[in-house]
Amino acid sequence: PKVEMSKGQVITNIIPDFKAQRWVGLLGKILDAPFMDVCRSQIDIGYACDDLTLAERMPGFHWMTGYGDYMSELGYALKKVGIKWENLTA
Repeated sequence: PKVEMSKGQVITNIIPDFKAQRWVGLLGKILDAPFMDVCRSQIDIGYACDDLTLAERMPGFHWMTGYGDYMSELGYALKKVGIKWENLTA
């Protein structure tokens, strides 16, 4: 079954590094949720961060996405466990 994701929904995107030392995050918005046989949760997103800045700061290639704005909660929790948090939305 396809995961239904609403266009216009604010999302939190997290890009962790592979050593659990630094995570990068940015807010985005769902622009489209096309149906593709290869992936049942495919979404197209938009974000305000500059593409080059994102590419230069991105520590890994795996993204995690959550429904809603959880940037401050992530920053708080990561500080508690000693992982550096870089908010590209701020």
